[in-house]
Amino acid sequence: MTEKSDLLRHLREETFIRLQPSGIHGTGVFAIRDIPAGSDNFFSDSEDEWIHLTYSEVGSLPTSSQFLIETYCLFDHLGYFVPAHGFEKMDLSLFLNHSDTPNIASVNDGESFVALRQIHAGEELLVDYGTIVQE
Repeated sequence: MTEKSDLLRHLREETFIRLQPSGIHGTGVFAIRDIPAGSDNFFSDSEDEWIHLTYSEVGSLPTSSQFLIETYCLFDHLGYFVPAHGFEKMDLSLFLNHSDTPNIASVNDGESFVALRQIHAGEELLVDYGTIVQE
């Protein structure tokens, strides 16, 4: 197969999400087709690494960098998980909004995500920022 045909197949069969305005906060990630419970392939495979920065390290950064991290990164009780490449390119998962009743869960520090239930087309994908599933 050619790269073009692979891309066309991917766009037809494997594109599940898009960004759009969110009633929860700014921009959110929304399903453009139904995502079955247990699915874990609705974000692109990412080769990117995540680096764990402590709250103190983030606090020592310029305010503009703190804002990006606090707005777009998952966290745990020790600090934030920040893309190793910084914010020059944005993974769609960085636009996930928080909910205490999420429909997806972060797996292995945001390495991937899994649908906790069926997510219907048009529904916003939501994650509990403080909960990470370890596999």
